[in-house]
Amino acid sequence: MSENVPEAAVAEYKRGFACVDGEFVPAATASVSIFDHSFLYGDGVFETIICRGGRLFALRPHLDRLWASCQYLQITPPYDQEQITAFITELAKRNELSDGYVRVVISRGEGYPVSDPRKALKPKLVISMQGAPAVTRPPDVGVKLAIASTRRTPPICLEPRVKSNNYLNHIVAKLEAIAAGADDAIMLDLEGNVAELPVANIFARHGDTLATPPSNGILAGITRETVLRLVAEGAAGPGLRVVQRVMTAYDLFTAEEVFIVGTGSGVAFVESIDGRRIGDGTMGPATKRLMDAYTELLGRDGAEPDLQLTTKEA
Repeated sequence: MSENVPEAAVAEYKRGFACVDGEFVPAATASVSIFDHSFLYGDGVFETIICRGGRLFALRPHLDRLWASCQYLQITPPYDQEQITAFITELAKRNELSDGYVRVVISRGEGYPVSDPRKALKPKLVISMQGAPAVTRPPDVGVKLAIASTRRTPPICLEPRVKSNNYLNHIVAKLEAIAAGADDAIMLDLEGNVAELPVANIFARHGDTLATPPSNGILAGITRETVLRLVAEGAAGPGLRVVQRVMTAYDLFTAEEVFIVGTGSGVAFVESIDGRRIGDGTMGPATKRLMDAYTELLGRDGAEPDLQLTTKEA
């Protein structure tokens, strides 16, 4: 989506505190070494977690995915999940965060500036928080997408389930969308099939069937998994089923409705793709139901009770 960050948020995002290797420091002065391998090579992993009403949504699945990414890249997390949860809770209290986003980064750490991972001996943890929403688009305003020529990196080159700090092909695709006057890009795989957006997944409805690209070849997002569960529970409407299958641009152009899902975007409807109006150009009924169900879920089941964040004194 177009990340239309308000001017106030630009001024505010460095305020408050950050957590660097367990120490709480002013966010404006928090830093890592110029020799950190994540800064030099993108050699690290991250997760972004939404917070609504003082509740962290799906914290455990996010941390589990962070651990899986670390395991794949052979990075040993410097703290365990319980410690990181405690850091997040304390940081939220210090920042008085009720609604916003938490970003957890684990880098391979500081080391001699060569690509040899053995030169970085101590992984580093950085946790930051942004209180303003990343996206301010009204829910009734659709997203304009453009199909990028930049392809999604295939599994034969890099496992897409790893949420690494290297997002270059996503950024190049986003630059293409900006140049085309669109809000965001649709990335295809090497065979020309629909993969995902740079930071979101995509769904299309034809009749009583919702389709989304299969999980191999994409970063199958936690919001995507949540939406799949909501559809299975009937939240998208009676009789609507969801399938994961190979899709091409044709399946998007001819759909009755298309929507995207992600931590930053939530559930958002697609107005047009490459200038072609999708459906009648307005939000479809399945999208509206899922948007409402997801919003309600954030407030109702945002976190287990013990992960409720108390941001102010009672």
